[in-house]
Amino acid sequence: MTAALQPSEFAGDGRPRVLVEAAEWAYRETLGEVLIAEGYDVASCCGPEGGDGRCALLMEGGCRTCEQADVVVHTLRHTDPRNREVLLELRRRYPDKPLVVEVPGPRAVSYPTDFPGCHLLPVPLTMEALKDTVRAALAHEMPAPLPSVRDADQ
Repeated sequence: MTAALQPSEFAGDGRPRVLVEAAEWAYRETLGEVLIAEGYDVASCCGPEGGDGRCALLMEGGCRTCEQADVVVHTLRHTDPRNREVLLELRRRYPDKPLVVEVPGPRAVSYPTDFPGCHLLPVPLTMEALKDTVRAALAHEMPAPLPSVRDADQ
């Protein structure tokens, strides 16, 4: 039987909580360090692509770290069906939770029903875009509209 993935825990010190989902350890750490420097309490998860288990959200019907997060930064590759399943379940289970998603414009255009309400991060990601997008998500600002087919080709 496959074990459920367990994200790291939040420090619980009153700072805004950001869950970073990224398959590669170095990428998770980099994003986490940038967000910690901005004053956020950061927890992380490798997602199904980066681990040997299945997402607790899918296996156990919930994820304590997701529930505690004020915003989720989802940088898992949308082309992997396991990651897409996690994204869709996050949107279904926590519809009011701000969700920041790193996704190429053409992919967002190809799957328009996967991203409504999400704050999209451009690819390639810059740390300034990450900080600005997390800040906007936590302020409950409306996400930018999804890219059009013409925008995605640029």
